[in-house]
Amino acid sequence: MDDQPIVEAALRRLLATYEDMELISERTCDGGLQAALTARPDVILQDLMMPCMDGLEQIKRIRANPELADTPLVVLSAESEASMKERCFELGANDYLVKLPAAQELAARIRYHARMGRAQRERDRAMRDLAASQAELVRRNAEIDAANRKLAAMNDLLGQESQEQRERIAEVAALGAKLGRAQDLDEVMDQTLLLARSFTDAEAGSIWMAEPGGLRLVYTQNDVLQRALPPGVRLPLADIVIPANANSIAGYVSTTGRPLRIDDVYALDPSLPYLFKGDVDRSTGYRTRSMLVAPLRDARDEVVGVLQLMNSRGRGKVDPARAVFTKADEAAVELFAGMASLALERAKLVRGAIMRTIATAEMRDPSETGAHVQRVAECAVAMYDRWAALHGVDDDVRERRRDELRIAAMLHDVGKVAIPDSILKKPGKLDEVEYERIKTHSVLGGRLFADAATPYDEAAMQVAVHHHERWDGTGYPGRFERSALAAMPADLQSVPSATALRGEDIPLFARLVAVADVYDALTSRRSYKEPWSDEKVASFLREESGRHFDPEVVEIALGLLPYFRSVRQRFDVDERR
Repeated sequence: MDDQPIVEAALRRLLATYEDMELISERTCDGGLQAALTARPDVILQDLMMPCMDGLEQIKRIRANPELADTPLVVLSAESEASMKERCFELGANDYLVKLPAAQELAARIRYHARMGRAQRERDRAMRDLAASQAELVRRNAEIDAANRKLAAMNDLLGQESQEQRERIAEVAALGAKLGRAQDLDEVMDQTLLLARSFTDAEAGSIWMAEPGGLRLVYTQNDVLQRALPPGVRLPLADIVIPANANSIAGYVSTTGRPLRIDDVYALDPSLPYLFKGDVDRSTGYRTRSMLVAPLRDARDEVVGVLQLMNSRGRGKVDPARAVFTKADEAAVELFAGMASLALERAKLVRGAIMRTIATAEMRDPSETGAHVQRVAECAVAMYDRWAALHGVDDDVRERRRDELRIAAMLHDVGKVAIPDSILKKPGKLDEVEYERIKTHSVLGGRLFADAATPYDEAAMQVAVHHHERWDGTGYPGRFERSALAAMPADLQSVPSATALRGEDIPLFARLVAVADVYDALTSRRSYKEPWSDEKVASFLREESGRHFDPEVVEIALGLLPYFRSVRQRFDVDERR
């Protein structure tokens, strides 16, 4: 916006060689405002000496318009007084150039502000999506509360039923309320299986979720196989997908929506449409006998998954070798499956909000993928489980903290949305200035959670800020108070100096994510390297134990490498392609 034709001609000449730029010019204030509203430019260049109104008034008018309030605005003026520059910045200008600058400087400033403006819009869009998801979570929580109240009312109406049945329904209602406290999808699935197995006294269980390719086995528990492992060590993840048809037991329940209660899966009538293949039994040495399978439905009453329980132990009333699931078990599981479905749907909303945020980061940094953050989170949680077992952490505390850790680990690099593409996507080695800039993603990520209102916010802030600390104190960014994080500018060029953190002063969750993040980076294929072998990674972790990494966490990680491999197979996008 400039009223001088000679200035417009000069600008067009300066920018003529830059094919990625299009200049739209207007010589009046009203015309300029309307053009900006129509074209939605990446950057506005605004003159101060306009005949229609003072350029300062035009800046105020632009910033007062909600459609243009965040559009980068660069003042281009012959006025060079510092007081005028200060006034422009106070009114909302992003930059100030004395006209006419050199072509390279002008183009560089335009590109910089265009990138920052796009990053701001992407971040704002992600925050709006997150707010919408949180509103939906509130609604889902209300539905869960209503379902629990309905169960309580049903319990009151069952005065004529047996004492055992009333106790069973009361138990399911109490467990359903406990299930509603978890937020992360994997933690909800873990708790769903654990609680369903507890009130049916099932030896093992699994959850299958529907997806376009069929039914995927997403979670398993097995007390017999678990006893063969050290405390806190998880069973390897299995990546199994079966067709969503009636040929298998899980597929039959998924397609028909009807539960199944089977006394012996190896003695099924051949005329039944479904059969038990026993592939998992043969590969693990486990022997499945009885089975109870129930559908998981969403709010539209559509089947979205299957809850499968195996081998009733009879609740201490019969010989476990001859125990089967009862009608009371089936009724209780159907009630519980309804509550579990609501909790799973709510947890999917949480995961969806997180993955949309990660997708925003992935547009900026190709290495920051959904598969990467899920692998990092899964490995970090596995290490925490082992750490908690070694330190005697109470089960309730362990479950709650594990829930917080997984969400925090997935958001560990969210601060990269504020880093310019020229740095994130640079194919070669970063120079010193670029490296200092990329280090700011730690404190800028923490800035997003600086007003920590929940334990999840607190955990996310600790991990985002401190996952690049080193055990010997040579990492970054160091110790920052919450108020200092909140005050960080979005265009921070380098991390402010701070007191170094070392050893156990580094938050535990950050120490866990540091190892998980480096493990995943080393075992992933990059444009500049092939994936490392587990042997090479193990050697590196041992070398960095006590320098980069917490020695205890390293020992835990080395003991979990087989589990880490199963995580990579489960979430490795390249292998699936």
